[in-house]
Amino acid sequence: MKIFVAGHRGMVGSAVVRALHKRDRGEILTRTRQELDLTDPGEVEKWFTKEKPDQVIDAAARVGGILENSRRPVEFLIENTRIQNNLMQSAFRNDCKKFLFLGSSCIYPKHVPQPIREDSLMSGPLEPTNDAYALAKIAGVRLA
Repeated sequence: MKIFVAGHRGMVGSAVVRALHKRDRGEILTRTRQELDLTDPGEVEKWFTKEKPDQVIDAAARVGGILENSRRPVEFLIENTRIQNNLMQSAFRNDCKKFLFLGSSCIYPKHVPQPIREDSLMSGPLEPTNDAYALAKIAGVRLA
């Protein structure tokens, strides 16, 4: 089995790769940004057509702190939706058996009751400092 972990260098993606290796889950596929531009639909499709992963774990995203999110909300929204859309479309077109999309706690309202419940999604306003990132993640959750 071939498992593609997108975003394998990030905090969550690197932990996923370590866990998969420990459990000997098959061939783990990873690519750096330099090797595969996930914002380029043609490049992503070409890679999927060649590699044919059986499963995809999407931990890839453009991330930044509060200041970066506040300064560049449009870039965060566009780039993150491109990444997840390209991965989902190519996985679907290439008969990928499983697609796991990793969300974020920021998809829940700013003042959500704790512990957070799934049905709290879109039940109130998001944290304004990262709402563009959160909106992209919400779109990914809905598509996956």
